[in-house]
Amino acid sequence: ACYESEGLRLLRSRLVSSAEKGRRFAGDLIVAPPGARGSVWTRRFKRHSTAFVSGWMKVRGNRRRRGYDRGFVLSDHADWPALIGTVRETEAERVIATHGSSSTLARYLSETGIDAQTFTTEFDGLGERSEPVE
Repeated sequence: ACYESEGLRLLRSRLVSSAEKGRRFAGDLIVAPPGARGSVWTRRFKRHSTAFVSGWMKVRGNRRRRGYDRGFVLSDHADWPALIGTVRETEAERVIATHGSSSTLARYLSETGIDAQTFTTEFDGLGERSEPVE
Protein backbone atom coordinates (compact mmCIF):
# COMPACT_ATOMS: atom_id res chain seq x y z
CA ALA A 1 0.00 0.00 0.00
CA CYS A 2 2.91 2.33 0.79
CA TYR A 3 4.48 1.91 -2.65
CA GLU A 4 1.15 2.15 -4.43
CA SER A 5 0.30 5.38 -2.60
CA GLU A 6 3.47 6.81 -4.17
CA GLY A 7 2.34 5.79 -7.66
CA LEU A 8 4.33 2.57 -8.05
CA ARG A 9 2.22 -0.11 -9.72
CA LEU A 10 2.82 -3.58 -8.34
CA LEU A 11 1.50 -7.00 -9.21
CA ARG A 12 -1.55 -8.08 -7.26
CA SER A 13 -0.64 -9.91 -4.06
CA ARG A 14 -2.36 -11.34 -1.02
CA LEU A 15 -1.43 -12.98 2.25
CA VAL A 16 -1.18 -16.78 2.27
CA SER A 17 -3.15 -16.70 5.52
CA SER A 18 -6.10 -15.13 3.68
CA ALA A 19 -6.34 -17.99 1.14
CA GLU A 20 -9.32 -20.29 1.32
CA LYS A 21 -8.83 -23.61 3.09
CA GLY A 22 -7.49 -26.31 0.77
CA ARG A 23 -6.13 -23.78 -1.74
CA ARG A 24 -3.45 -25.13 -4.02
CA PHE A 25 -0.57 -22.75 -4.56
CA ALA A 26 0.80 -24.36 -7.74
CA GLY A 27 2.40 -21.70 -9.92
CA ASP A 28 2.29 -19.05 -7.19
CA LEU A 29 5.27 -17.16 -5.87
CA ILE A 30 5.34 -17.24 -2.08
CA VAL A 31 7.58 -14.65 -0.40
CA ALA A 32 8.64 -15.52 3.13
CA PRO A 33 11.54 -14.76 5.47
CA PRO A 34 14.39 -17.28 5.73
CA GLY A 35 13.10 -18.41 9.13
CA ALA A 36 10.02 -19.95 7.48
CA ARG A 37 12.17 -22.46 5.62
CA GLY A 38 11.57 -26.00 6.84
CA SER A 39 8.82 -24.88 9.20
CA VAL A 40 5.37 -26.41 9.71
CA TRP A 41 4.01 -23.40 7.79
CA THR A 42 5.83 -24.42 4.59
CA ARG A 43 4.37 -27.93 4.63
CA ARG A 44 1.17 -26.59 3.05
CA PHE A 45 3.17 -26.06 -0.15
CA LYS A 46 3.48 -29.70 -1.21
CA ARG A 47 5.98 -29.73 -4.06
CA HIS A 48 7.92 -26.51 -4.16
CA SER A 49 11.25 -25.00 -5.13
CA THR A 50 13.15 -22.66 -2.86
CA ALA A 51 15.08 -19.52 -3.69
CA PHE A 52 17.01 -16.93 -1.75
CA VAL A 53 17.23 -13.25 -2.68
CA SER A 54 20.29 -11.47 -1.30
CA GLY A 55 23.46 -9.67 -2.28
CA TRP A 56 25.22 -12.75 -0.88
CA MET A 57 23.97 -14.75 -3.87
CA LYS A 58 26.66 -13.02 -5.92
CA VAL A 59 29.26 -15.01 -3.97
CA ARG A 60 29.99 -18.16 -5.95
CA GLY A 61 28.54 -21.32 -4.42
CA ASN A 62 26.43 -19.55 -1.79
CA ARG A 63 23.10 -20.78 -3.17
CA ARG A 64 24.34 -24.38 -3.17
CA ARG A 65 25.93 -24.16 0.29
CA ARG A 66 22.72 -22.74 1.73
CA GLY A 67 20.70 -25.51 0.08
CA TYR A 68 18.41 -23.40 -2.13
CA ASP A 69 17.23 -24.40 -5.59
CA ARG A 70 17.79 -20.91 -6.99
CA GLY A 71 19.56 -17.74 -5.97
CA PHE A 72 18.84 -14.18 -7.07
CA VAL A 73 21.25 -11.31 -6.56
CA LEU A 74 19.57 -8.27 -5.05
CA SER A 75 21.09 -6.19 -2.29
CA ASP A 76 19.85 -3.29 -0.22
CA HIS A 77 23.43 -2.28 0.55
CA ALA A 78 25.22 0.54 -1.22
CA ASP A 79 28.31 -0.31 -3.22
CA TRP A 80 31.54 1.70 -3.18
CA PRO A 81 30.77 3.96 -6.17
CA ALA A 82 27.30 4.72 -4.73
CA LEU A 83 28.75 5.58 -1.31
CA ILE A 84 31.39 7.91 -2.75
CA GLY A 85 28.85 9.41 -5.17
CA THR A 86 26.41 10.12 -2.33
CA VAL A 87 29.08 11.85 -0.26
CA ARG A 88 30.06 14.02 -3.26
CA GLU A 89 26.44 14.80 -4.20
CA THR A 90 25.54 15.87 -0.68
CA GLU A 91 28.71 17.94 -0.40
CA ALA A 92 29.11 16.58 3.13
CA GLU A 93 31.89 18.25 5.07
CA ARG A 94 31.97 15.55 7.75
CA VAL A 95 31.23 11.83 7.47
CA ILE A 96 31.06 9.32 10.30
CA ALA A 97 31.08 5.70 9.12
CA THR A 98 29.59 3.00 11.35
CA HIS A 99 29.13 -0.17 9.31
CA GLY A 100 30.98 -2.43 6.91
CA SER A 101 34.49 -1.43 5.94
CA SER A 102 34.12 1.84 7.81
CA SER A 103 37.83 2.41 8.44
CA THR A 104 38.60 1.99 4.73
CA LEU A 105 35.83 4.41 3.76
CA ALA A 106 36.90 6.98 6.36
CA ARG A 107 40.53 6.73 5.30
CA TYR A 108 39.63 7.22 1.63
CA LEU A 109 37.39 10.22 2.35
CA SER A 110 40.06 11.75 4.61
CA GLU A 111 42.56 11.48 1.76
CA THR A 112 40.14 13.47 -0.44
CA GLY A 113 39.92 16.27 2.12
CA ILE A 114 36.70 15.33 3.90
CA ASP A 115 36.62 15.20 7.70
CA ALA A 116 35.85 11.49 8.04
CA GLN A 117 36.07 9.09 10.93
CA THR A 118 34.44 5.97 12.28
CA PHE A 119 32.13 5.57 15.20
CA THR A 120 33.34 2.68 17.35
CA THR A 121 30.78 -0.07 17.83
CA GLU A 122 31.09 -3.54 19.33
CA PHE A 123 30.07 -5.17 16.06
CA ASP A 124 29.61 -3.56 12.68
CA GLY A 125 27.86 -6.39 10.85
CA LEU A 126 30.87 -7.83 9.05
CA GLY A 127 32.65 -9.23 12.05
CA GLU A 128 35.22 -6.48 12.32
CA ARG A 129 35.51 -4.03 15.17
CA SER A 130 35.35 -0.42 14.05
CA GLU A 131 38.23 1.79 15.09
CA PRO A 132 38.49 5.58 14.89
CA VAL A 133 40.64 7.03 12.12
CA GLU A 134 43.48 9.12 13.50
